[in-house]
Amino acid sequence: MSDSLFSALRKYPKSQELDPIENFITEGFAWLLRNKELLAREFIDYLNQKLPEPLPLTHILPEWKTQHTFPGGQIDMVADFGQFALIFEHKIWSYLSPGQLDKYRDYAESNLKWSQKYKLILITGLTRQHEQQPDLALTWSDVYKFLKHWLETKSEDSLVHDFIDMLAEENLGPAAPVSYESIVSYLPAQSLLPNLKNMTLRAAEANWCWVAERIGFEKDALIPCVPVKYQWGRLGLDLLDGWFPGIFIGTLIDGFDHHVQLSNFHLGPDFCLILAFHIEKWERFEGHFFNSDEYTKLRSRLKENSGTWDFHDHRFEATRPNHWHNLHLRKPLAEVLRGTITFDDQVERFISQGREVIELLLAGGELEALINRLHPVARNSISPV
Repeated sequence: MSDSLFSALRKYPKSQELDPIENFITEGFAWLLRNKELLAREFIDYLNQKLPEPLPLTHILPEWKTQHTFPGGQIDMVADFGQFALIFEHKIWSYLSPGQLDKYRDYAESNLKWSQKYKLILITGLTRQHEQQPDLALTWSDVYKFLKHWLETKSEDSLVHDFIDMLAEENLGPAAPVSYESIVSYLPAQSLLPNLKNMTLRAAEANWCWVAERIGFEKDALIPCVPVKYQWGRLGLDLLDGWFPGIFIGTLIDGFDHHVQLSNFHLGPDFCLILAFHIEKWERFEGHFFNSDEYTKLRSRLKENSGTWDFHDHRFEATRPNHWHNLHLRKPLAEVLRGTITFDDQVERFISQGREVIELLLAGGELEALINRLHPVARNSISPV
């Protein structure tokens, strides 16, 4: 078959389920790499700088293949060096199918020619599509910037110009202030807050009283949860209304009021536990609480190992300290709800993840010991301070 650009673009398979643009971009990009040696070498060097381990055989130009079929599926693009391969998966706006990259790994490791000598590279429209642990994850905007820099510093080429123009026309170049993503996400996003509130209201019906008792309060002195409401950029449950301490479980939608950044800007709001303290109501105890051996041990334990949760100390280790909302354990809400389909699934995930992160907070017994020693309505009478 002819290796002209137009023949390459005609290769993509006909399907009502596939968006042709994904195949057009793959075939067009592969054709450029296959036919422009200087560009291919520069692109391999670019990848080499970004991969955690250097590539072998980079002095050899690979064979660039597309639609590489194997028993478990089809690989978008392969750079075949002979004894080594770069395996590319290309997405525009869709996500990987479950276990997709594992299928590629299984195939590569069973290939006698490549065996362990391969790298998986994922290129997507958005950073939030990066998943399943490729060796390197890029966006088409990264490719755009690489090609633009190559045009400006190495070689003027009308076809490369045309290719990056196509990326820009498909909203795959650097994001404009009014970005494609924000435009198409606007209407679906309007339902986020009411749906989150419904989920949180249902989760609030679960028995959360065990937290107050576990933390050191007498059964007849349990402090009730406050109603679910959206305030201070968050929506969730305040399990201990007295804020000595407060424990919040729910969604941090906007970190502005709390002076914090979300865990991953590209993944949006965080599901979180926030340990709060009412510094006006309990001013007498603030120093004794946060400078105590118990609290120091709690911080140290969580800093050393917080499992799958991101630990944030916003009192002692923040550029802009927040003395009201001192300690956060967070992860992106998108990760927490991944794989859920029904409303009930999501409510159950809220409850189970809430319990998990509370158990993490309480696992060392530091908070219970501190409250027993200081709190006026704890099991032990208040200590003189």
